[in-house]
Amino acid sequence: MVLRGEELAKWTGGFWQGGVPSTVEGLFFDTRIIEPNSLFIALSYGVRDGHDFVEKALERGASACMVEKALAYDIPQLIVPDSLEALANIARNVRGNFKNPVIGITGSCGKTSTKAMLEKVLGSDRTHTTSGNWNNCLGVSMTLAELHETDYGFSVIEAGVSGQGEMSVLSSIIRPNVCVFTNIGEAHLEGFGTVDSIAEEKSKLLESAEKGALVVAPKTVLERSVFEKYREDAVAIVKGSVETISPFKKVYGYEWTRLENHSAKVSLCCGDKNYEYQLESLSEGILQNSALAVVLAIEMNVGMDRIIKGIESWKPVGGRGTIIPLERSDKGFIYQDSYNANPSSMLDSLKAFENASEDCEQRLYVLGIMNELGENACTFHESVAKALKPKKGDRLIFIGDSELTDAYEKGAKSVGWDDSELESFLAIELCNLDFSQFTGAIFLKGSRSCQLEALIPMFH
Repeated sequence: MVLRGEELAKWTGGFWQGGVPSTVEGLFFDTRIIEPNSLFIALSYGVRDGHDFVEKALERGASACMVEKALAYDIPQLIVPDSLEALANIARNVRGNFKNPVIGITGSCGKTSTKAMLEKVLGSDRTHTTSGNWNNCLGVSMTLAELHETDYGFSVIEAGVSGQGEMSVLSSIIRPNVCVFTNIGEAHLEGFGTVDSIAEEKSKLLESAEKGALVVAPKTVLERSVFEKYREDAVAIVKGSVETISPFKKVYGYEWTRLENHSAKVSLCCGDKNYEYQLESLSEGILQNSALAVVLAIEMNVGMDRIIKGIESWKPVGGRGTIIPLERSDKGFIYQDSYNANPSSMLDSLKAFENASEDCEQRLYVLGIMNELGENACTFHESVAKALKPKKGDRLIFIGDSELTDAYEKGAKSVGWDDSELESFLAIELCNLDFSQFTGAIFLKGSRSCQLEALIPMFH
């Protein structure tokens, strides 16, 4: 990425001191990964003040910096009132110059897997995407800035929020041509209070959408009152047969059946058109997300051969429903879904695990606590545990804060789990049980702070 010094001043509303660089090669705010001849952005929010790291950035090759106050260094300094807002304005201008479709994705869970599926069906060779789940204002701005003078066919951008007012800002940066909503559920309730407030905030992705933007979402999302004004231009998906199209632009129905090797066959229909593909997952949520990705690609006139080849090449990664075989067992495996958790995603993951583990005699459930659920956190934990129906040989382990693991235990006991089948630990470091001979199926899921993936070596 090569950016001109003059356009950076124009876009940010700042001014150069110490000279105007003709160009800079990339934007960085982390001195650990900075590259030569780049612009170092001194961010002043968060735990650390980026202005304290300017000297290190220069030592590692930065040729200029963007700062909120002039510093005593003999280099070009772009002085702006607010570095994060200036970065967002750079991204807004780069986005404005990008003429191909930008796809914005939001939802309470499933954003990252849907993004990865879209990259596959649209074509990895021509699709620009958010790295990882870099979906806040900083991440969205850095990601869109990468589009400067590129020739990608599509850009797929995640938009994640944890409090009121954040989505309007993200929408103004992304300005999506297409909006995808994966679901609305109990996530970040500490910041929103109610699921209705979450739905309202998520809907604001459409605030700065381009005129005539395509909306693709599950019918259950679009039926929420906050989406009423968008329904007639929206494409909905629904599990099962399509009984009526009104009030939507189109409705696609989908069904799935279980195959061997923890995979499913998905059948998708719209009117007299039918499509089929296979996916390496038994998660209802992931299968729904695959339908969203395929429908979006169809609506954007991508060829079916590319779509089917792309979706069937997708695999779960990064602790999001990955299945890891146990070497000492023919049927045993670890269901690794530990990246994060909220009640909706936990229940979906548990159902997928139970589908996958039908042939296993033993099952071990390791559930970490679910964070940011607000004043009803204990109720949510108790409710999730009630979904765990015990079978002979099953065991349950809960990890995290004792108030929340107590709620898990209360729910489990209410549906028949015995004290001898339950264990709770404050942290994974205290989990000193021996599972070296366990040959069944193992479930791992909890909030990111639980770091349940660190338990995997114990099971091998």
